[in-house]
Amino acid sequence: MRLITILFFFTIFLYSCKVDRSDRFESVNFELVKLGDGVYSCIHKFGGKAICNVGIVDNGEETIIFDSFLSPDVAKELLEVLKEMDLSPLKYVVNSHSHNDHIRGNQTFPNDIKIISTTRTRDLIEEWEPLDIAEEKKYAPTRYSYYDSLYNSFSGDTLSREYQQILMWRPYYETLLNSHLEIETRLPDTYVDSIQNFDGPNRRIQLISKGPGHTESDLILYLPDDKIIFSGDLIFNKCHPYVPHGSISNWKNWLDYMNSLEVNTIMPGHGEIGAKKLINHMKNYLLNLEISASNLHKYDQSIEKIGMVPIPDEYKDWWFDRFYEMNLKFAYEVSKKVEKE
Repeated sequence: MRLITILFFFTIFLYSCKVDRSDRFESVNFELVKLGDGVYSCIHKFGGKAICNVGIVDNGEETIIFDSFLSPDVAKELLEVLKEMDLSPLKYVVNSHSHNDHIRGNQTFPNDIKIISTTRTRDLIEEWEPLDIAEEKKYAPTRYSYYDSLYNSFSGDTLSREYQQILMWRPYYETLLNSHLEIETRLPDTYVDSIQNFDGPNRRIQLISKGPGHTESDLILYLPDDKIIFSGDLIFNKCHPYVPHGSISNWKNWLDYMNSLEVNTIMPGHGEIGAKKLINHMKNYLLNLEISASNLHKYDQSIEKIGMVPIPDEYKDWWFDRFYEMNLKFAYEVSKKVEKE
């Protein structure tokens, strides 16, 4: 009898505590992180299929999702999580840029949810998604088979970088394979090409576009009162960004602009949540690329020699290291073009 009484009062205590139900949410795909009242991040987990990070912001009147994952299935999981959270009605999903890992969850959201991007991002999605999907159907099966075989045969330290690399790429190619069976590209239908406010009784929200950067057109979400930026792929944390679809000079301008804002917290497109110093880390990476490319020209090195250039010590432990050679080649070609002019 005493045990029953204790359990009864313990249950009453739990219900009397205003515990956000999302705090108890567990997923193999992403970690739900509370940044403030009504502000959350979904941070991709190694071995999961989220691939990119996603933001959730409630202004007290409406909720906005920032990016939508690579996997429609993980986007469905996000919708189920939202049902368990005490948030305002979902009204908008933002696509920070056109890359597949930030947009393919679009199709999961109800038709009355507006998809926001820049005008150019919308055009890029419409132009490139059919071509990208056709190419992925050719290479994804082979690459998934390769990483799956490594995964199944691995017998070493599961905390090693080697194993973590497998956990990073195997789900990506598996997600491509699965999504090709159901993908229906949903284009953005609402556009922000400069600055637009989505203010509510609880907070101010700004969507900001300043043109090319990581891609031909990028969009960030800024919370001036919370001092939080959801940066999309303009900022990576301890990951090599993919540079060749963008403009290094404009990307640096973007980072200078973000540095001018009052910021305490940044949710990058990939990697863990960090402080404002992530902005300078990203800019230094781009500057390093430019200096390395300039030195290759200075010493009359051909582009074929770039594969022999080691990753600088400060970036050798960053993830997505396969991108470094591609990034340096891109910077080299830009440097060569500038030199001719």
